[in-house]
Amino acid sequence: MANLAHIYFQGREEAAGFAGAPAGALRDLRVRFLPAGAGTFPREGELHDPLLTWLLQRAGLNARAYRPHALERRLAAGLRHLGVPTPSTAREVLAARPELVDSVLSTVLIGVTDFFRDRAVWDQLAREAIPELLRTRCGLRVYAAGVSTGNELYSVAMLLAEAGVIGGSELCGVDCRTDAIASARVGWFSEAAMARVPPEWRARFFDADRSGYRARPSLTRAMRWQAADLFSFEETAGWDVILFRNVAIYLTEAHAARAWEYLCDQLAPGGVLMTGKAEKPPHYLPLRRLGPALYQRLSE
Repeated sequence: MANLAHIYFQGREEAAGFAGAPAGALRDLRVRFLPAGAGTFPREGELHDPLLTWLLQRAGLNARAYRPHALERRLAAGLRHLGVPTPSTAREVLAARPELVDSVLSTVLIGVTDFFRDRAVWDQLAREAIPELLRTRCGLRVYAAGVSTGNELYSVAMLLAEAGVIGGSELCGVDCRTDAIASARVGWFSEAAMARVPPEWRARFFDADRSGYRARPSLTRAMRWQAADLFSFEETAGWDVILFRNVAIYLTEAHAARAWEYLCDQLAPGGVLMTGKAEKPPHYLPLRRLGPALYQRLSE
């Protein structure tokens, strides 16, 4: 059994425990008091369509972590992808052809990403946050959780290359969708996808390939990719920059809070967390706001 790293109390009285945990399973135990309701998990009635639950379970994901409406509105796209009229028919097709599961899951858990999305946030990262971090580092460790096809991690790689530290940096992208990770690893992007990349950077960091562009080894040598669930991926060394953008908005309040805490724990002191513009980490975490969608981990 995996070690249990978090127990939450609602208010000061109601405890959410872990039944059946064997002796010695609770290590590095931390108790955090949350505002009433902040740690409430979905009720039994708030379940997904059975097909969605089955798809998520096949990928090793917890269906109850996701807001039901956020995924159920994507169910029709999954059915269209398979060319079937009903969820029950889709289940029959996927049972007979399991190789289609990943593509349907990617259709449901659609990853919206772009190079330098929300440009003002990237400008502040490049102008202030990265130079400040590099005052005490010769390169940066960067982690993108829910990286999709990697556009934003490649954006960071270009900034580090411009700063002259890409050779001493390590960038890691993680996503639960295996086909998204495969695409990110290839590093090929269409002409349309490259629209926000300055022409001089396209020429410097990419090679024209068919009707698009392929990232050069000067970027890809510093990058690695892994298909994994957010909560199953952790490294001993802290990250200098973590990107967790437009993922928490699809999670239930309790699971989003857990994700923010989990990632905050993996930030090195002084490290920077980059969020989506509509997202905000819980106020009780040791983070200070640098600007829209940028937060810095406070020193211990």
